[in-house]
Amino acid sequence: MQCNFQFQLSGVSWRRLLALTLVLPLSLVACGNGQVRTLDQGQSEVEGLTEIDDFYVVDCLLPGEVRRMGRSMYLSPRIPARTTALDCRIRGGEYVAYHRADYRSALNVWLARAEQGNAQAQHFVGEIYEKGLGTEPNFTEAARWYRRAADQGFTRSMVNLAYFYEQGLGVEQDMATALNWYRRASGASEDDLVFASAQRQQLEAMEAELAETLERARRERRVLEQQVDMLRSQLAAREDRTSADQETISTLERMLAEATQREDNTEGRLLRLRGSVAELPAARFEELPAVSPARLDGIEFGRYYALIVGLERYHYWEQLESPHQDAQRLAELLSQRYGFDVTLLLDSSKTQMMAAIDELRKKVTPQDNVLIYFAGHGQLLRPGEIDERRGFGFWLPVNAELSSTTYWIPNSAVSELMALAQARSVLVVADSCYGGAMSTDPGSMLVGGSGPVSEGLIQLGLSRPARFVLSSGGLAPVFDRVSGEHSVFARALIEVLEANSGVLREQDLYRLVSSRVAELTEPLGIEQSPELRPIRQAGHAAGSFFFVPQG
Repeated sequence: MQCNFQFQLSGVSWRRLLALTLVLPLSLVACGNGQVRTLDQGQSEVEGLTEIDDFYVVDCLLPGEVRRMGRSMYLSPRIPARTTALDCRIRGGEYVAYHRADYRSALNVWLARAEQGNAQAQHFVGEIYEKGLGTEPNFTEAARWYRRAADQGFTRSMVNLAYFYEQGLGVEQDMATALNWYRRASGASEDDLVFASAQRQQLEAMEAELAETLERARRERRVLEQQVDMLRSQLAAREDRTSADQETISTLERMLAEATQREDNTEGRLLRLRGSVAELPAARFEELPAVSPARLDGIEFGRYYALIVGLERYHYWEQLESPHQDAQRLAELLSQRYGFDVTLLLDSSKTQMMAAIDELRKKVTPQDNVLIYFAGHGQLLRPGEIDERRGFGFWLPVNAELSSTTYWIPNSAVSELMALAQARSVLVVADSCYGGAMSTDPGSMLVGGSGPVSEGLIQLGLSRPARFVLSSGGLAPVFDRVSGEHSVFARALIEVLEANSGVLREQDLYRLVSSRVAELTEPLGIEQSPELRPIRQAGHAAGSFFFVPQG
């Protein structure tokens, strides 16, 4: 999608609006029968909606329960819950409406329950410290709370603690410990060869990258040693040494010490990583031929739902050309070929989009799969440009204004709703500028390995929650229609899904789409690089998203 590069935020006006004034025409495509219905004001998607922030996730204190003991009745302490603002109000709960960025208000909801030993509360406290929420993140404290919850078997805390060890956040970087926590989160046994094979690929790739980093550090250290030795020799032969000379050599010596420390740290990380590889079971999982749908008897993938959004006719932003066609073709393809129950939204407002996401969130079960596709304008703001509770990556609905973020949809709001969803796997596909802002997690162990999709890898991928974002261009602008009827990314995505005849994993979809995007953009002299990242804060636990053709 094209971007408006002249944008400047001149002010923020947080306003409320009745949902019924925002309802615009849109259509819903039901799975299998292709029926289309128009959303009206009396339907459940907007029922009871009174405020534009109703679908933001809040830390809610619900009323205590009325309990009876013998002849006495008493009210139990209030119950913390993470839910939408609308649900909190309906259930008679209390939340902070305008200062959710203040970590103290969030801690007030969860800390008492966490200190009593509740694993979910401990995890949320860890998230509060990790995000910072209006202050600097405290990774050490976050790691402490994640460990307390992980020790009780709370899977999301296991994944976050593994990620902290992988990245060295609040703890010393330790790939072996990270791998062990990922293994525990997945439910894999110590000698699980499927898990070992997938993780071995990741570790070996990281080992090669780290070895290259170490070699660069060694070269840098040798160059600085030569410079220091040469300067010392020159100064030793002179009698008129000045303070500037001494300052120069002191600076070089400090740089040499820092370079030596970097080299030592990198070498230590490489040795620990090699130890992690050595700890994996020696046998490799046998890579079987690609699995076709005909061989899938007995594997339960669950139901598939898709929310497809295509926005063209913006009220204030530049009009776009391809999103309607992109969205309609993808909705048709997912419904007819892959058996998705598809909801199609064209030129929808913020309220309609958030309502549709929340409706989908409440519908799915732990065995289901959700795909959310967004084609429209996206925007990126740096921290400090707006209220930080809104994050910095946004989807822009058709009623988004130029000088106010009131009707913009923060990527974080979508992630938080997906964290509440019970779905086994979620794949967000963003064909917009800066679509990759939904996740900046670089954790390579959070993404499954490459290679043929075997029955063993399918079972492993289905055993863990998956939350991914596939973006058309990462944290960069991307292009609207440049040739044909679709955007470059949408054309590549549609062609790959049309040509596919077997079980397709998100990793393989990303690889094939990226390759096709490169083929389409090279003759045009433009660059566009799709990205696939896990959304850890939405509950990713190294599972997989599978596309399974019907028939």
